[in-house]
Amino acid sequence: MRNAVYFALDFTGALLRRYLMISLLNRRLTIKNRYRDSRKWISAGFIAIGVVFYMATGYVPFVKKILYGNEEGMMASRASILPLFISLSFMLIYCLHFFTGKKSNIWYLVCTIYTINELVMFTLHSLFVTLMGGVSEFLLYLVMEENPFILDHFMAIFTIFEIAWKLIYQIIVLFLFYHLTGILNRNLICVREPNREQKLFLAVPSLMGLCFCILLRSIMYAYNDTEVRFLMDEYPESRLLIPMVSGLCLLSILLSSFILKKLTESSEKEMLVEVYQNRISDMEEHMKDVEHLYDGIRGMRHDMKNYVADLEILLQHREKGSGEYGAEIRRYLDGLCMSMEELDMKCCSGNPVTDVVLSRKIRRAQEKKIPFECNFMFPGHLGISAFDLSILLNNGLDNALEASEREENGYIRLDSYVKGNMFFIEIRNRYSGELHPDESGRNLVTNKPDPSIHGLGLKNMKGCAEKYYGTLRWEHKEDEFLLAVMLQGKEK
Repeated sequence: MRNAVYFALDFTGALLRRYLMISLLNRRLTIKNRYRDSRKWISAGFIAIGVVFYMATGYVPFVKKILYGNEEGMMASRASILPLFISLSFMLIYCLHFFTGKKSNIWYLVCTIYTINELVMFTLHSLFVTLMGGVSEFLLYLVMEENPFILDHFMAIFTIFEIAWKLIYQIIVLFLFYHLTGILNRNLICVREPNREQKLFLAVPSLMGLCFCILLRSIMYAYNDTEVRFLMDEYPESRLLIPMVSGLCLLSILLSSFILKKLTESSEKEMLVEVYQNRISDMEEHMKDVEHLYDGIRGMRHDMKNYVADLEILLQHREKGSGEYGAEIRRYLDGLCMSMEELDMKCCSGNPVTDVVLSRKIRRAQEKKIPFECNFMFPGHLGISAFDLSILLNNGLDNALEASEREENGYIRLDSYVKGNMFFIEIRNRYSGELHPDESGRNLVTNKPDPSIHGLGLKNMKGCAEKYYGTLRWEHKEDEFLLAVMLQGKEK
């Protein structure tokens, strides 16, 4: 009866523990496309194989013979290190096969899950062993006092207490493991794509905790001929130190993820402030252009009477037969036309906001003697904001102008076209250098002196594209760089 109860407790604990493990992995990792229809079977397979191996190491004689050298079981706690590594390796290989994503992320999650499980067990184990020792001493004291009830039912009482001890221990371990992995998951949600330094910051506490658990398994107990030597019996202070150090390791794992979460949130807030500052700067430039345009129009209207009077005088002198006045009239009209051209928009896209943006960029390209071909038309029927398009055009064309200034035969070409309710923008420019994508492959590494402010323009553009359920991509073929934006509008 006693062995059956122990078997049921071990089986239930192993089953629930692996269920919690695979649940966390399913929340944090993405299953590969070819296995998406088999998610439940994959989870069930992981649980089944893990539970079978765990139970075999404790109840199947020939497995114990292979792992521990005898059929009775472990003669020293260090023998449990091999099954731990086998179970850890299986979980790692299983995840690498069925889940997609960076291998470093999978390594971290698997090691951290096992480390938390080990640390929770060791933290509670020392406390429960101390409690068990206290109860055993109390029962022995009652036996020494010849308590009749204890003498008659000693084994039954001790067995009931031992079963209750094991049951409560399993419940608290599972409860803590569930809540601690939940906290870890909530902290990691905010950390989408950690860089190398952030991964190291997360991994060190986990590896430290795992090494500490392996050390404890090496020295916890050992059989020496006819006696068993327990670490906590030989060094009583370890009863307090083991749970303290284990708890601190757990705290360091959770704190590392929490601190990284806060740093990520702070960084995103700073980036958001920079994004809005850039948008305000774009609006200020737009307002300056509009102001310049209206000032020019007011100035032209104010001086128009003088221009007409001057032309009348020149025409009167010309009628009197002076040929010099004919040439002077031509020069005067040419100058007037040039003044009017400065106020004229360089591009007519169908919207005043994008007209101002494109005219400013074309004017800048002309000053740098960079050929600029503009084939952009505002999609008025798709309900796309002119302000959002100005962000895309401002940032995309600024990057193209900056790259073209460094090229010997630089050029820029802007195209747009509509397909159904989809609006496409393509910006091409000459670029003969090399591009260096970051670890994710979706962003470019800068060679600017201050990398911290790089990427804001691209972030602005991605934000606008995502707002319209669109995408932003870039290509580099031969000596041409292509930036393509797709936006999804609403046809009216």
